Amino acid sequence: MLDKRLVIFDFCGTLISFQTADRYVNFCVKRLQDNRAVKCRCVILNMLDTLRVFKIYNHIKLGNNWRKRVVLWQLKGVSFEQCDQLAYKYFKEELLPNVVKPVVEKLKEHLAQKDRVVILSGGYDVYIKYFAAHFGIREYVSSTIAFENNRCLGTMDGKDCMRDNKVEYLRPLLEGETTICYTDSISDLPILELVDEPIVVSKNAPQQWATEHNYSQIIWK
Repeated sequence: MLDKRLVIFDFCGTLISFQTADRYVNFCVKRLQDNRAVKCRCVILNMLDTLRVFKIYNHIKLGNNWRKRVVLWQLKGVSFEQCDQLAYKYFKEELLPNVVKPVVEKLKEHLAQKDRVVILSGGYDVYIKYFAAHFGIREYVSSTIAFENNRCLGTMDGKDCMRDNKVEYLRPLLEGETTICYTDSISDLPILELVDEPIVVSKNAPQQWATEHNYSQIIWK
């Protein structure tokens, strides 16, 4: 019988084949076209994209994280019930059909072995909770959408679970554990350097940076 291990799974690009946060917001916006405020913010965001505002700021200092926050701002004022209902539809219609099957099989193996499985993601809690429940995962750490008085504030509650913040969220979990991490992204290199068994998920072909670090890779098509 193997000892139980802590197994960290990245979400976007690892368990799911695409980046999920902005796509969730866009999924909601398309279904909230009768909400004038949401529609107006969508027009503003499209205008900023047309004017290449985000690309300009990427070259200065704010980076992609700023765009993620502006995308989320479109949902300001939407009720928790609507966000939650749309999150479940998003899980059923977008996430489940687009799982990375070899990685999900590894996920199931770890769960069957009674390992402690944790999703660590910059995706949003509102839909990750449905994915976690579907597969019987008890723990996830993610970016959290802020609500007040049952309304979306259009912001995150706490730090965005990305890059340095992601490492910060992870550290308390590592104490005294034998650790494995699955991720697709070089941005998670600081996390891979902290765990006992780093595993990189790569689409179609090995990733050069992972090969250079001599990391095991799961190749999927």
